[in-house]
Amino acid sequence: MKKIKHSKYKNTGMLFELLTRQITSDIISSKESVATEILKKFFNKNSELLKEYSLYKTLCEQRFPSEYKSNILIDAVLRARGANIDRGKLKEEKYQLIKAINENFNIDNFFQTKVQNYKLLASIYKIFEYSEFDNPTTFTQSKVTIIENLMSDKKSRIVENHVSISEEPKEVRLLSYKILVEKFNTKYEELSAEQKTILREYIGNISNTNNLKDFMKTEATRIQEVLTKKIKFVKDKPLKIKLKEVIELLNQYKTLKTIDENHVSALLRYYSLINDL
Repeated sequence: MKKIKHSKYKNTGMLFELLTRQITSDIISSKESVATEILKKFFNKNSELLKEYSLYKTLCEQRFPSEYKSNILIDAVLRARGANIDRGKLKEEKYQLIKAINENFNIDNFFQTKVQNYKLLASIYKIFEYSEFDNPTTFTQSKVTIIENLMSDKKSRIVENHVSISEEPKEVRLLSYKILVEKFNTKYEELSAEQKTILREYIGNISNTNNLKDFMKTEATRIQEVLTKKIKFVKDKPLKIKLKEVIELLNQYKTLKTIDENHVSALLRYYSLINDL
């Protein structure tokens, strides 16, 4: 039997999401995004990539109450892909897209970004690129993952409402960037300067996980140092014990391989603790 492998470099749904996340990161950083131009160029209305992305989107966002109807949809999507997509042209477009990403970004960092629907997108890729004759077991497992998603109550969007802003004139996009940044600052105005910095770094380094890990490690070390100094002035014994536990917990940031929202939230709470002390 053939071994069915997933390639995130060739997964159209994943490529689209990573590009839109990069755009989000650039918007928060108040700079024009190269990713916007790449997205517009390769996912235009005449591209095979957009056709395939639409099929990914269908299997991610549609909902059916029964396994029977879900199976019908999957079969219909596979037939549509076979009939409407030029495989040779699609392959060339993916090659050129990866080339453009590689020319404009650190490709290793770009693809290290955590994708929420990774398992679902990987399963869709496998039934698109392989058949049940290649490996019946893996193919069936992938199909079951998709069916479970189709039957679930929670919608698994690839990207919220596309990124229609990328189609607007430059002046409109720049104004949108400005408004978004202002809203961000207004919403989080009660946070301390350190907490705002953590949030901005987290959002701004969506597609640069190495930079984010380095930043989080540095912040965790800084918090440890501050708490270690402050603990000397704490007279309440139970509180002192808790603070020592917190200082120990911060050691986990030195060996983190991936950063998620929980790690960010924890650092925000640690800074609140410092302010309280």
